[in-house]
Amino acid sequence: MAACTVISAFVPSIVSKSIFAPRRADKSVEAESAPASVMNAGVAAVQLVKLGEGVVAVADDIKKTPAVNTAIVNGNASELAKTTSIFSDINKGVNTLTKHISINGMIGAATLANALSSEDKETALIQNGAMYGGMLAFEGAHKMLFGTSNAIRENGINTIKSKEGLLSEKTAKYAALFEKQEEALKDCGAVKKFIGKMCKFLPPVAKGLSFAGFSVGGSALCYNLAGDVIDAYKSRNAA
Repeated sequence: MAACTVISAFVPSIVSKSIFAPRRADKSVEAESAPASVMNAGVAAVQLVKLGEGVVAVADDIKKTPAVNTAIVNGNASELAKTTSIFSDINKGVNTLTKHISINGMIGAATLANALSSEDKETALIQNGAMYGGMLAFEGAHKMLFGTSNAIRENGINTIKSKEGLLSEKTAKYAALFEKQEEALKDCGAVKKFIGKMCKFLPPVAKGLSFAGFSVGGSALCYNLAGDVIDAYKSRNAA
C-alpha cells in the first residue's frame, strides 16, 4: 500500500470541496428562507476554509520538497505557502467547530431548514430527507470502497489519519505507478519533468472527483426517486 502523504491526504478534499462549496453557495442564494440561506452560506464558508487549509498544506509540502522545480518554488507555490498565517486563526475556529458538529451535520440542519420553509412541508421533508440520506449513503459507500484520509492542518502542523477501503490495495498500485513517473522522467526535458511531477497528483484528484460524483449523484438519485414515489402515491390515491 502506498504511504499516505500530504498530497494523497489533502488533494482529494481540495478537489471535492472545490465542487461542493460553489454548489452550497448556490443553495444559499436560492434558499426560500433566511435560516436556510444562512446555514447553507455557513456550510460553504467552512468548506472554503477547509479547501484553503488543504491548498496551504500542499503548497508548503511542495516548497519543502528538495527535488521540486525551482520555478514552482519561486512562483505560486511559495506565495500560497506564505498564506498559512491568513488561514491559521480561521482554521482554529473551524477545527474547533467541526469537533462538535461535522460538516455533514451542518448540511443536515440546512436541509431541514430548507424543507421546513416549503409550502408542501410533508413532500419537502420526504424528498430532502431522501436527498440527505442518499448523500450520506453514497459517500459512505465511496469511503468503504476507497478508504479515507482525514487531514487537519493546525499551527502549521499536518495531522493525517488514514483508513483502508476494500479497493485501497488495488488503487494503491496505480498510485505507486504514477508516482514512479517522476523518477522515470527526472533526467528528461523541462516539460517531461513537469509532467512527471504532476503525475503524482492524478490519483488523489481522481479520488476527489469520484467522491464528489458519488455524493452529488447519490443525493440527486435519491431525491428524484423519492419524488417519483410521492407522485405515484398521490396518483393512486387520486384514482
